[in-house]
Amino acid sequence: MPNMLVFPVSSDLAEVLGVLLGDGCAYWYEESGIYGVSFTAHESEVSYYRGFVKPVIEESFGVHGRLFLRGDNTVRYVVNSKRLVMALRAFGIPLGKRTDAKIPEVVINEGLAIPFIRGFYHAEGSIYRRYSKRYSRHARIYSNLLVIQIRTKLKTLMSQLTIELFELGIKTNRLVEKDGVFTLRITDQKEIRKFLELVEPRYKTIDGLARL
Repeated sequence: MPNMLVFPVSSDLAEVLGVLLGDGCAYWYEESGIYGVSFTAHESEVSYYRGFVKPVIEESFGVHGRLFLRGDNTVRYVVNSKRLVMALRAFGIPLGKRTDAKIPEVVINEGLAIPFIRGFYHAEGSIYRRYSKRYSRHARIYSNLLVIQIRTKLKTLMSQLTIELFELGIKTNRLVEKDGVFTLRITDQKEIRKFLELVEPRYKTIDGLARL
């Protein structure tokens, strides 16, 4: 393995690393000389990628990538760069299809858990109105009760996320697993407000729900 490049981690880059571990993939095919990083998200997130993710990646690492919409209602951002892949490896970002991952140590050491959580929530989280599936006489959707949910297959990262939220004073429900997918929810309305105030998501907020 060649010497890895070391780059400083800003708050914005910590957020993008969170997005990457949710919606991105770093790859390195040494024999063919193909190195790169790709992100795939819903097309509604194109402005976030154009205005934030793309410039942060390109300014932080001195690289250039391509952002485009595909015909399957997704936005794709691709950067072909050995330099970028080496830097991400130095941060502890796994290559290829991930079966598990950790929050990069530098993010924890630099006190950047909040922006990382923000990015990971953007990628793998959601906020929705609580609803009932079972009881025909109950309201199907409870307009005044919200749920925040984060769901992924990354067991170690989700365990760390639970701890980080606890240390921020945010109480979550118990982390649960089903069929290899781990789900973390916040259902207490006071804790949801605290999450939104501390993490400050750029979207997937109560304001976004109001437009639904």
